[in-house]
Amino acid sequence: MKFKGSLFAGLLATAVFFNAGSARAEAVTGQANIAGNVNVDATSIVFNPTFTNTPGALETGSFAGLTGGTIMSLTGTGTGAVNVPGFIHFTAGVAAPITFDLTFIAPGVGTQAACASSTPGSLCTPANSPFTLLQLTSSTVVASLQLNGNAYIGSPSTGSSDTRGVFSTQTVVGGTLPEIISTLSSGHSINGITYSASFSASPVPEPASMLLMGLGLAGAGLVARRKSKA
Repeated sequence: MKFKGSLFAGLLATAVFFNAGSARAEAVTGQANIAGNVNVDATSIVFNPTFTNTPGALETGSFAGLTGGTIMSLTGTGTGAVNVPGFIHFTAGVAAPITFDLTFIAPGVGTQAACASSTPGSLCTPANSPFTLLQLTSSTVVASLQLNGNAYIGSPSTGSSDTRGVFSTQTVVGGTLPEIISTLSSGHSINGITYSASFSASPVPEPASMLLMGLGLAGAGLVARRKSKA
């Protein structure tokens, strides 16, 4: 079958147009900065359901104008792959609501041995824990946590973006690493901790867009080949 050059070029242009439009429509880009309160025990991370944007921080891309939203708590998840749909909803102030599905809880980067130390600079991560606990001074500890997932506008079936959120405590926890580990191990919780987090999203084309892009590139190759034979 032979295609007229103008017709094939038109189909190629249409394919590229739909690819670009589809990727633009739902891709999540930019950075969000949030703040809130959290309570922690040996098996749970209990976030205050609502959060606000971090004062003075700049939200960019799809998150421009963000002022708040909601976040779920985590119980008994440990680290590694998880499936928590709708873990965060960025809803207040944004042009369109953005959903973050949690898919992976990164393990802490400290050591278990350091959990027995009260020396400033010690980095502690209890067994199977997502937290990195830093002995900041002789009597204060701060914590960090990384959560990975996918962010999207509307439905994940229309395109999503790989997104990483890095949490850090803003209210330092009084005491030493051994004292904090002992408190959690005995079944008690640590309450009233404030946190801030920064979420960074990068767009990933949905399969349909990738297919159209591939067809477009293949078509461009055929057009070039036909011209070279002319």
